[in-house]
Amino acid sequence: MMLDLHTEFTFDSAHKLDGYKGKCCNVHGHSWRVECFFHGDNKYKDNIGILVDFGIVKEVKELLDHKYLNDILSANPTAENITEFIYLYLKKKINDKILIRVRVYETSIEKETYCEGGDGYENT
Repeated sequence: MMLDLHTEFTFDSAHKLDGYKGKCCNVHGHSWRVECFFHGDNKYKDNIGILVDFGIVKEVKELLDHKYLNDILSANPTAENITEFIYLYLKKKINDKILIRVRVYETSIEKETYCEGGDGYENT
C-alpha cells in the first residue's frame, strides 16, 4: 500500500538577492510558507510505524526561522534555491525510496478574523 503524507510550516527570515537589479537587492524579509509532500510504500515504515519523522521537517524550520538566509544557503537565496535547499535537506535525512515534493510560498499572508454574531456564529 502506498502512503501520501503532507505537512506544512511557516518561517520568517530576511535575505537579499545579490546581483538583482531591483528592490530585492536590499535586505528585506518574508513570512514563508512551506508545504512538504511525501509518497512512499507502507513497507518503508520504521519499526514503530513511521514513514517520515516530521521532526526532520521541524529541523529545517528551525534552521531557517528568524535567520538571514544569505548566511545559510551557499547559493543566492531566491525562492527557487530555498525550495531546492529544503528539498535536499529532507532528502538527505529520509529513506531514498520515499518521494518528496516541496512547495514554497514567498510571502504568506495570514488573515485574522474577528466575529461577533453572523458568519454562521449565533449569539447565545
